[in-house]
Amino acid sequence: MRLESAQVWLDRRRARLVGTLPTIAFFIALYWVVQLGFGSEYLLAVSPFTTLFEVRLGKYNSPGQYARFFLVSALALVGARLAVSGLVACVVVNLCMPFLLVFMRSSQLNPKRYFPYTMLFAFLELRPENLVGSFATQAAVLATCCVVLTASLVVGGLVTRRGEQARERLHRHVHRLADDLDRLADEGLSEALRSELLRLRRDFAELAYSTREDSSAPAEVVNLLDMLATLAQRTAYLTGSADWEGGRRAEHAGALRTLARLTRELDAALRIGGEDACRRILDEARGLLAATGPLPEEGRFRIFWQSYLNMVVLVLRTAADPYQRVWRMSIADRARVTLFRKRPSLDSFEMRFSLRCGAVLAVSCLCNLLFPVDHLYWYVLHAFLLLQPFPDESSRRMRTRMIGTALGCMFVHAVALLNLGWTGIMVLGTVLVAPLYASTPGSVTSAFFATAYAVTMASVSIDDTYATTMRLASLALAVVTVALVNRLVCPTSDRRLFAANVRQMFDMVARYWELVRATLTHRVDTVVSSETLLHFQMVHSQAAGFVEELGARGEKDREIAELARYREAADRMLFCLWEIMCELEQLEFLVRLREVRPEERGVFERIVDLAEARCEPERFGTGVEVARELLEDLAEPDLRYVIGQYVERAGELRAAIDDAQGALVEKPSYVDEVRG
Repeated sequence: MRLESAQVWLDRRRARLVGTLPTIAFFIALYWVVQLGFGSEYLLAVSPFTTLFEVRLGKYNSPGQYARFFLVSALALVGARLAVSGLVACVVVNLCMPFLLVFMRSSQLNPKRYFPYTMLFAFLELRPENLVGSFATQAAVLATCCVVLTASLVVGGLVTRRGEQARERLHRHVHRLADDLDRLADEGLSEALRSELLRLRRDFAELAYSTREDSSAPAEVVNLLDMLATLAQRTAYLTGSADWEGGRRAEHAGALRTLARLTRELDAALRIGGEDACRRILDEARGLLAATGPLPEEGRFRIFWQSYLNMVVLVLRTAADPYQRVWRMSIADRARVTLFRKRPSLDSFEMRFSLRCGAVLAVSCLCNLLFPVDHLYWYVLHAFLLLQPFPDESSRRMRTRMIGTALGCMFVHAVALLNLGWTGIMVLGTVLVAPLYASTPGSVTSAFFATAYAVTMASVSIDDTYATTMRLASLALAVVTVALVNRLVCPTSDRRLFAANVRQMFDMVARYWELVRATLTHRVDTVVSSETLLHFQMVHSQAAGFVEELGARGEKDREIAELARYREAADRMLFCLWEIMCELEQLEFLVRLREVRPEERGVFERIVDLAEARCEPERFGTGVEVARELLEDLAEPDLRYVIGQYVERAGELRAAIDDAQGALVEKPSYVDEVRG
């Protein structure tokens, strides 16, 4: 049994090493390009570009992405040059740059996106003399690194064909959607199928969100993913209630099988591509949509039928267009979407982490600039790598890095006894690169090989005893700095993140009402509602994950234990929030179809005003009686049904918040978080 476990362990390590061979080869190649072309004092730029290569190799890279390498590298270079121009400039620039490199790029759903370019900015500051006395040479180094990075990724893209992989994942999800519709027709809405539809909605959202955030697919595929994610969302709308399954089961089943068949044909047409492949299915979908539709008496199913077919028509019409253009948002729509994603508030994850990152860089880089101690820049390096988006991960890395660094220093002392010459040290350093990049980031193994590599290479120019002492001392200083910043500067506990997620969802409900109002008066592109839904679903999934862990974590964490008492209320609250967003998406769809008659616009706007005025957690769900009275003045039954469902869920949500005595939406105080 032990031999079998050891074999499995070896197989995993071998597979990881083979998987990282391109990254290892890139590092070694770029290392020698910089070493031979510019000198060893410029080698600090190699690691950030290797990280960029590692991150982008697994993704699709458009021409715009290659241009971004040069532009953002130039921004990092100019920022670093300004930072080393004086002590005041060092503090100001290091506090400001994270808002460009962290706030604008990272999110709580993709927190590590900031890392490569911020690493480049920080590492450029490690040697101020390169920026002050040899700025042109440093710029040439970065340009060379960008050229090597671009050429390597172009070759890697041709070999791996990453652009097609995102499309394949899309087709697998569409096939799942068709199978689920058939199951829904055969079995009805069982609990297992309800879970599967919600899981499919989440998987579609994660795929669409990640491909858009990381530019990991061509723009045309991103557009299709956005639309198909909305299709999965509209199917999951059926899970909110089983009332539609009533006495017309056979008609429901027939309609669902029709949609399943149409979805498979849609998938086949998207695989083939071109106008001819889509036209026949497009005509059929339009014919089904133009008909009266099944089950006009049942509101939820009728709305689902119409919205599903409308989205199928939009997908086919877009795919059939030989001159298909990428969706372009207007400036107003782009600003609206940005407000859903980024909030310039101290409650937002991005703002809090930007401040912590800026504080760590300002303190460590100021010390590096102020004290001309050889290799003090390892303090900046350690501090940057120890700082993580979530404090718990920072604490874990402090432990693993201290152990790995101590072991690495012992290894270097042992190697020093061999009296290796320059050639031997270069060969050893090259050998250490492989396990370094094959190790899991943040592990003891990774810290060990990072230390062994760095101190071994440093021993070429300085005494190995001084190098190991400096490595350990700078790590101790970095641990103290990061621990203090995490505790004192905008601390971010899991409890606070959950409360921020919940309040953000309430805020998104309010902003979606603004979108409904805007749709009433002018055309709003589908991409706007799609982006909004994707972000809401991702935030909702993160909050739901926290609630699922409440029981286990409550045994160890006093603050979490207090919240765990209200787990049932938290489940109800999250369900109601999700249902409310579903109703709003359907409502915006109905408004887009001009279901609000001109003579009813005044009444409809009063309903919007009433809802918008009560979107904060403290007032949500109040005043529902007034809304119910206004519903009677709307002639369209679908509008009455959707708004009525919203009002009902709003009342349930109010009850869930009240049952938890406000604990689910209450933000922990600064003092409570500092005490931890």
